[in-house]
Formats: sequence, structure tokens, C-alpha cells
Amino acid sequence: MKLFRRAAAFFAAAVFFTILIPFQPQTAKADHYIASAPYSLEKGVLTLENGEKWYKVNEFENGNDYIITVKGSDDSEVMLTAANDSISEYIWHYYRSTMVTSIAPEYTTLSSRSFYLISHENQLYTVSNWWTDGDSFWEYRDGSLRYNGNGITSYLKYDENGDVPFSCTNDLSEAAEVSLYSNGEYLSRAIAVQPSAESYVIEGSGYATPTFSVKLRSDDITVDSIKWFTDGKVQSCAQLSFTADSLKNMKAGVHRVNCIIEGHDGQNVHYRERSADAAFIIAKGVIPDSFMTFSDVHEQYFFITEAIEKIMNHTNGYVPALVICTGDLVNGPTASKDIMLDRYYPQIVSYLGGLDAVFVSGNHDSGEAASIMSDNAGLGAENQRSPYGGQIYKGTSAAAALNGKSSHFAKGLTVYGLNFEASLDKINGAFYYSYDRTIEKLDSFLKKTAEDYHGELVVISAHSGLHVLGVQPESVSPYGRQISKWIGENQYNVDHSYELAKLINSYAEKYNMDIVYLFGHDHSRQESELLMTDGDTLISTIDYNNRTYDSQPLKFTYAHSGYLSTTIGCANAHFSFIYRNGDSYSFDLMSTYDDTLRHTDIKAKNTFKEPVVTTVSSAPTTVATKTTVAGTSAKKASDSPATGDSFSITGIAIPAVILMILSRKRKKI
Repeated sequence: MKLFRRAAAFFAAAVFFTILIPFQPQTAKADHYIASAPYSLEKGVLTLENGEKWYKVNEFENGNDYIITVKGSDDSEVMLTAANDSISEYIWHYYRSTMVTSIAPEYTTLSSRSFYLISHENQLYTVSNWWTDGDSFWEYRDGSLRYNGNGITSYLKYDENGDVPFSCTNDLSEAAEVSLYSNGEYLSRAIAVQPSAESYVIEGSGYATPTFSVKLRSDDITVDSIKWFTDGKVQSCAQLSFTADSLKNMKAGVHRVNCIIEGHDGQNVHYRERSADAAFIIAKGVIPDSFMTFSDVHEQYFFITEAIEKIMNHTNGYVPALVICTGDLVNGPTASKDIMLDRYYPQIVSYLGGLDAVFVSGNHDSGEAASIMSDNAGLGAENQRSPYGGQIYKGTSAAAALNGKSSHFAKGLTVYGLNFEASLDKINGAFYYSYDRTIEKLDSFLKKTAEDYHGELVVISAHSGLHVLGVQPESVSPYGRQISKWIGENQYNVDHSYELAKLINSYAEKYNMDIVYLFGHDHSRQESELLMTDGDTLISTIDYNNRTYDSQPLKFTYAHSGYLSTTIGCANAHFSFIYRNGDSYSFDLMSTYDDTLRHTDIKAKNTFKEPVVTTVSSAPTTVATKTTVAGTSAKKASDSPATGDSFSITGIAIPAVILMILSRKRKKI
């Protein structure tokens, strides 16, 4: 029996380490790297012997195949080729690990059918025999191929006269002059500014024909071909700006406009990129004091448009006044501010279709970028573009009155963005999560809001929640089973959550404020979206390491926003639609695939009363005026969004009719 147990333990350990540690075969002695010549190379087009053409590009893109060339002393280019006695391979597949935690090291691979391109101590190998806890990634930058291992950068080196032609060096001056070639659907990125609708428009308002434009990443790019598409149909336009005549005078609905651009530049780099699908929204009106919210979209931005479309179908053509994005906009290790703003933000704007939106960062996002994105909206943000967040929307602010489009009808909302960085710290090299430095900032916001409170709904939009996963009774999987206690570690069970919840409770109770706390994040721990209201018991972390917690009855609404993706954990394209419904707030958890999943009416404590703002004016009859920023002009409330064409205000907000439609739909569920 003891022998059996030892054998079983040995087998279990072997399985465990096989799972955790990647397979590390020995390098075959015959494997080596050689330089092979392409059949022809002219103007950035590399042709192989079989006639296949590959095009010069300026970056790696996840999932694409590449040929890597180096320039010799005679300026001719040769291909980096892995070979042994029987085969030689020069087509390398680039893979970037993205389905990982936000604190995971950056990890990429370059692999052919039979080999991996591996750098270790400045030598090249065809398989990996080394384990690293830190970064391990290849990148192409400024004409050099670079490998970063544990923070040390080495560069591909080429010695055309040496016995070993390829190696690596830590000296940039010795780096080979490298070019990349690809033949995929995507080549180099050409688009700096994605096409987007300036705003939603109102059905029957006589809105102007919409125009969509793209801006190139460089003036050096020459466009060889551009095709525009409306709802998948190719249009007769070959310019960077496209007037969508077919979308004029349409009924309420959502349309999609995109383009495909091909081009080249003076360095013979070739470009081919498909733009984001710009949503063009034709609405019957805007639902007052309503908003759509979601979290964890993880680069599946098309779901944003589909969620808006679902709300329009649900309301017979009406749109939410505001969109609140509650973190994890991207995948992989936490994205930098520049990558967020340069690559992802323009795409998100396209899919929003001109609806006003504000943003909160998740663990995969840059908090500073999220604050900048909200500040750019110009809707009353007071976050100093801080990575920690702050107020990101105030419906009664002068900025919202001036810059708001759909949010012009969300005066009864105030939003505080609690970025993920607000809870993140690093102590002795280890990540630590606590709300201790958040409490004072949120206290200041709530105090200021309470002093000038007019019955508005105060939304605290965060990425992390306040409950203990698996300990909170409502913390269950989509199948109704309780999830594991304290699952997700400190990142999901944040220290001082109890104190933060107590602070929010105190303001909700003392000042009789309507407050809702929205969050996401928990899909990777298989937690279904929960909703808790006034009187429910919230169980929150005090100290994660000691597994201490406490409970308190809620005085505010506490809920997941809805995981608007399908790639990780239990996320299943969910989102929430929240709106004022008489003396209540209605909270609909919805899906892009199904009907409303859950409808809850939450009794409002207050009726919003818009404050009267009196300003000094030379005109004695003027009660309030809008301040105009240099270079802009204030819009009239009766102007059609984006066009300036006048329309009747009754076509925008008729809440009684909307609520009757929603009520009828709920009866069918």
C-alpha cells in the first residue's frame, strides 16, 4: 500500500509539474540557422520560388505569419531560416499571449512548423530549455528585431562570413538591419483616426447626410486602394472621406460603415487595414436619465454596438442618454496609456455611434488613459486625468450642457469613476490591493455632491467589487452554485472594502442619496452578475491575508454592470440598462443574444429637481447662459445632434410612452 501511495504521489507530482512547466526538449545537434535568398525582392515585395508574394510591413500583429530578412554588406536581403538535415523553414508565426492576468509578464513567440526562434545568452536556439519568470517577448522596432528577456534587451545580429551567421547582441550598434514581410489579410496599420459618426440623429428630423472619414498614420503613406462599405455593401467612393447618401432619411435603426485601405510609403512598407465598424444610429429619441453600462468587453467592441441596438429594439427605437464603460477594455498585460489612446480608444468611439460615454479602467487598462478618455468627452469630468479616477460625469455641469449630445437628457446623473489603479499598490515587489487611499478621495467627492444634491442618481463606477467572493451568499456561478470562498486572491477581495462600503452607506443614509455602485471583473472567477439593493446584507473584506471580513445592511444599490464579452470565464455578452421609471429606477440586465435576463425596479428616494442657475448677464431677461469655449459654439437644445437641423422636442423625450412600451415587453418575458 505504501509503495502504491508513493507511486501515486510521484505520478501526481509529475502531472502537476507537466502542467505548470512547459515541455523543454533538448536541442537537436543538427538544428541551426542559415541565410537563404528569396526568389526576387523589389519595392518591398518579396517573391518566393512558388510565386507567392510577401509584403514589407513595419510591425508584428498577433496571429500573422512573417518572413524575417537581414541586409548583407552588398545591400541584398536574405531570409532568417531554421534548418536541419532534412528541412529548412523561414516562415515565422507571431503569437502574443493575451488570455492572461493583467500582471502576467509579456510573452510572445516566433515559431515555424518545426522550430521556435529562441534567444538565450545571445545565442539562437530552435527550442527552449530555459524557464523565465519575467518578460519574454520579441518585438520589431526601428529596423531591428529585439528580444526582451527579464528586462534585458538583445538584438538579432548577422555575420555573413561567420560559421554561425545568426546570433544576438546587447549592443544596438551591432544589430542587423532587419525587415519584416507578411502576406496576411492585415499588413501594416494605416489608420490613425477611425471612422465614426459625429453623433446619433433623430428619425424624421431632416438630418444631414452623414460623412465618415479616416486619417492616415503618416503623410508619407500613398493610398493605392480604398473601399467603403455600408452594412456590408461596397460603395462607389475611393476617398478618405465618404458621404453615406444611402443613410439619408432612414427609419430608426443602427447601420455600420467601414473601409479597407491599401497603400505604401517611401520606405516600400505596405499597408492594408480594415477599419472599425462605425455605428450610425438613427433614433426616435433619448430616454431621460438613462444609461447603458458594461464591463470586461476585452476588445470585442462590436458588442457595444449590438448592445445599443438591443436597447433600441427593446424600447421601440430609443437610445440611452449615457454609456458607462466599467473597465477591462483590452486584453493581456496592462496596456500603456499610449497604446490605449492610440490603438483602442479610436475603435471604441467608432462602435459607440456618437452616444456620449465615460470610462473607468480595469486591471488590463491604463487608468490615466481612462481618465483622459472621460476628460476628452467634456461632460463635467473633474479627475485631473489621474490614474486613480474621480468625477467623470455631471449632468448639471456647464461642460455637459455645452458638449453633451445624448447626455443632454441625463441631467439627473452624476458619475464617479473609481479606476482599478486606485486599489493597486506594490510592496517589496509584490502586488497588493487595498482601498485605503481611495476612501479619502471618495469621501471628498460624496461630501461635495451631498452639499449640492438635487435628487440625482449618483453612480460609482468601479471595476472591482466590495464583497467577498464565495462568502457572499449571492456569489454564485451562472448555474446557481456557490463559487469557491475567497477565490481570485487579494485582487478580487480588496482590503478595506468594508470601510469603503461603510462610507458609501453613511452618505446614502445621512443625506438620503440615491447611490448605485457598479463593477465587473469577476467573470474570470465564474461569478454570475449579482444585484443587491437597500436592506440586503453585504459581506466585505477587511484584510485579505487574515481572511477577516464583516457585514452590514446596504443603503445603496450594488451590482455588476454586465460582462460584455464571450472569451474569458463566464462572460456571455451581458450588459445593463438603467433608467428612471416614475418613482423608481429600473435595472435591466440584458444580453446581446437573448431577451432581458433580469428586470428589477428599485424604489427611488428622491425626485430629481434641476437646479436653477442664475448668471450675471447684460441682458436682464436672461436667466442662464452657456459659456462658450474658444473655437466652439453652444448648441441649442432643439438642434438635431451633429447636423444643427431643427426638430420638435417631443420627438426626443416622451417617457410615458417609452415606459409603457418597456412594461409591455416585460410582460412577455
